[in-house]
Amino acid sequence: MARRYSAQKQIIEDTLAKMDHPTAAEVYEEIRKAYPQISLGTVYRNLGLMADDGEILRLSFPDAPDRFDPNAHEHYHVSCSRCGRIFDTDRTFPSELVRQVDRAVEACTGVRVESRVMMFRGVCAACRSGRA
Repeated sequence: MARRYSAQKQIIEDTLAKMDHPTAAEVYEEIRKAYPQISLGTVYRNLGLMADDGEILRLSFPDAPDRFDPNAHEHYHVSCSRCGRIFDTDRTFPSELVRQVDRAVEACTGVRVESRVMMFRGVCAACRSGRA
């Protein structure tokens, strides 16, 4: 659905592009530095609409706020279980492997896979070395 252009949405897009998988509250706090009149509701609403429209990715976690990624193309993420930082993987998996996983999911659930969001968890290099 094509939505109308707004200056607030453009500010949110520009800010999101400069941040590393932020929460809506983090986007809001960053924008407020230059635009103190923007409301938290405006940021939440626009991020939600952008995610619903497929312009950005919403990364949801149990017991934690959603995070947002301006890269809406299919890619995978790794979350550090110590510091909570989220990393994009620098490559995708071979298409045959992805098809095998899709078929396995379809076989056990009966659901036709249309897309996938994969999150891996581990401990990042900075946390392992004590630099985090």
